[in-house]
This record gives sequence, C-alpha cells and structure tokens, in this order.
Amino acid sequence: MRSKLRSNKLGEVFTPSWLVREYLDKIPDLFFEDKTKTYLDPACGSGNILVEVLDRKIQHGSTPLQALQTTYGVDIMPDNVLECRKRLFEVAYKHDPSPTKKWETILLTNIRCANSLEKPLEEIFNVPPDEMM
Repeated sequence: MRSKLRSNKLGEVFTPSWLVREYLDKIPDLFFEDKTKTYLDPACGSGNILVEVLDRKIQHGSTPLQALQTTYGVDIMPDNVLECRKRLFEVAYKHDPSPTKKWETILLTNIRCANSLEKPLEEIFNVPPDEMM
C-alpha cells in the first residue's frame, strides 16, 4: 500500500501475491498455453496480477515477446504504471536476458495511464471497437 490517505482517496488496494496465485490457478492452463489469448487488467496497479500472468504465459511456451504483446493493463496513477512496466520487463528479462527495443514499445503501448472507469478501453488503447481484445 502506498499510503493510507492515498488508499482512502483512490480506493487503491493491492492484491496480495497469494490471492493472485489462487485466482489464476482457477484459470485453465489452456489460457496460458494459447499464445494469442490476451489478458487485460483495467486497474492493474503496480502489476501484481499482470506479472504472474506474464510469467505463466512464458512458462507455458510463449516467448517473452509473445507474452508481452498479449498482456494489457490500465491504471490511474502514473507511478503505478511505471512500476508495472518495470516489473513486467524484469519478468521477461528473467526468461530471456536479451531484450529488444520491441519490449519497450510494447510496454509503453500495452500498459497505459488512464481511468478505465471513465474512458472506454477502445479509446485508451486507440483501437477500433471491433478490434478490441
């Protein structure tokens, strides 16, 4: 938690790792094995869920690049977005210590700072509605 004041003002609560694992354990492995399946966290915070999703995708056969390309997140706080991008990069790097410039571009594109309660996802990610995940 960042601070009690910030938590009260924004309703910001970070999902603990044990709960993330329990939640994702309920999703069939087929999801993580399919290199085209996307995952979106509309209130990703610092990335607790996305980090675990990315790691599972890679463990189930996706390359770090493929896993990054299909992982999306939105958060209202700029510091959370930066931390989420950093953590996702670290997970990808753990599996492949030869990152490319594409990783940075994908992280900047797929992890956005916006209010997903007030703005449609299509607008946040600048894609036509029929192409949305």
